[in-house]
Amino acid sequence: MNRFFLTLIIVMASSLTAFGQHPQPTYSYLEIFDVETGTHRVVKSFPYVVEAPNWTPDGKWLIVNKDGRLFKLAPDGSTDLQEIDTGSIVQCNNDHVVTADGRWIGLSSNDPANVRSYNSYVYVVPFEGGEPRRITPLGPSYLHGISPNGKLAAYCAFRGPKMEQDVYVMPLKGGAEKRLTDAPGLDDGPEFSPDGKTIWFNSVRTGRMQVWKMKTNGKDQTQMTFDTDMNSWFPHISPDGMKVVYLAYHDYEVEPGSHIADLNVQLRMIPAAGGDPKVLLEFFGGQGSLNVNSWSPDSKQFAFVRYRLAEEITAPRKEMAVQLYSVRSLLGTPELFARNHAYVLSRLSEMGYTASEAASYADGRFSGLTPKEFGRILQEAGLPLISSHTTRPLTREELASGDFSQALAWWDTCIAAHLAAGTPRLVMSWSQPLQTKAELETMAAYLNTIGKKCREAGLRFGYHSHSHEFQKVDDTTMMDYFIAHTDPENVFFEMDVYWAVVGGASPVEYMQKYPGRFELLHVKDKHEIGQSGMVGFDAIFRNMPKAGTQAFVVEMEDASTPNILKGLRESALYLRNMP
Repeated sequence: MNRFFLTLIIVMASSLTAFGQHPQPTYSYLEIFDVETGTHRVVKSFPYVVEAPNWTPDGKWLIVNKDGRLFKLAPDGSTDLQEIDTGSIVQCNNDHVVTADGRWIGLSSNDPANVRSYNSYVYVVPFEGGEPRRITPLGPSYLHGISPNGKLAAYCAFRGPKMEQDVYVMPLKGGAEKRLTDAPGLDDGPEFSPDGKTIWFNSVRTGRMQVWKMKTNGKDQTQMTFDTDMNSWFPHISPDGMKVVYLAYHDYEVEPGSHIADLNVQLRMIPAAGGDPKVLLEFFGGQGSLNVNSWSPDSKQFAFVRYRLAEEITAPRKEMAVQLYSVRSLLGTPELFARNHAYVLSRLSEMGYTASEAASYADGRFSGLTPKEFGRILQEAGLPLISSHTTRPLTREELASGDFSQALAWWDTCIAAHLAAGTPRLVMSWSQPLQTKAELETMAAYLNTIGKKCREAGLRFGYHSHSHEFQKVDDTTMMDYFIAHTDPENVFFEMDVYWAVVGGASPVEYMQKYPGRFELLHVKDKHEIGQSGMVGFDAIFRNMPKAGTQAFVVEMEDASTPNILKGLRESALYLRNMP
């Protein structure tokens, strides 16, 4: 895309109101994070968008913007939002700063005389309200910092025929602006240190957005973060000058130069002297969450905004499980599970999933955890296990000999682990394509034997199909043969409706042909549920009672974008809104 037009899009997006930046109805949770205890609490929640909290220097107020206007409320949530009079300015964006003496608020807004120009300027307005005074003669200009002595404004400006995006400063009383950065790409978020000697900012000059700092004259520009999988935005230094908190986007969520709303982001902190980042919290947010400095005067706390799409709250609730294999990129190893499970599982629950199906059993453990601990984590996340996938297929030698006694010893250990995890079902997730009736007979006997072991132990045992189970083997298919030659008391089937369609079969025909045999279904599509048009979900859901289906499991092997959580959210909402 032509860089000028890309820049124009960025300018327009940056100048939009909160509604424009959050295109879907959104709930906001204004929160305070305590860096000493590592805990956070909700100050107040709102059934609409509020953005970009400041904390006033006297500690009495938090400042937020809503629908282009500024409001204040008490940090303990004891007051409602109280509007700050900004005169003719009614398109404030989320770049506002309180001066160190608490007397003024600097803000960015479109020109009130030409609100559709999408050309932001910097203004100052008395804290008690009044008509703002414009500072920058040129636009676009986005304020992020005011010097401790109240003399200089620091802002990101788009200048020149190529609309280069750099850090500038100019006197609040007016005068010439001074360009401090000239690196290729976006330099943004400039903020003065409490001693007034340095400016912190974020820059994409290395190819990834990182945190930088420099002297207030632009000298000694120094990189401060070196993230390899995140893009770091809006560094905010604490009043004691010791800590810097910033917002970090996953690289699979956004391009390095983009900071948009309604994504999975992290709050990170580094020592002001430099060092490795500490992840404080992962949450659903982004644009509007931490755009401006929100530290408390004592440097012990800071405010931020967490978001949640309104539809996640208002859509009808339905019982539906999620196959945790879907989030293997986030939870697929013991290390990833330990690092990410708290946030990922909470987001799945917020999306509307009510249960889970595991896919991480190995050697007596799940995701590196004991079965009991794994089951407890999912239960507490609101995603109790309804089943678990694992497999021990027969070898060619076992298929040929019909002797699978060694395989059964493996299943004994597996059954004990699943009982300890608290799952009511154990599902064999895969078997290789079989070639002959003899192999079909051996495998059916194998399934029956495992199922009998599970039943005697108090577990239901099932078999999960892919596409090859619907291909011809002599005059039958693996699926038909297994259903016909296994005892319903011992073996149920979990049909993957997408793979059935890929295999040339009709899920509904199988549900009608074999009533009562499909205790579970995998509801899946090529990507997000319902988007491909390949699978007739309406008819499938209508036939669930006849098929004996007690629950369905949503699985996504891939999303249409690298953002699997977004895909799972869209799938959940599609299913929740179905008749």
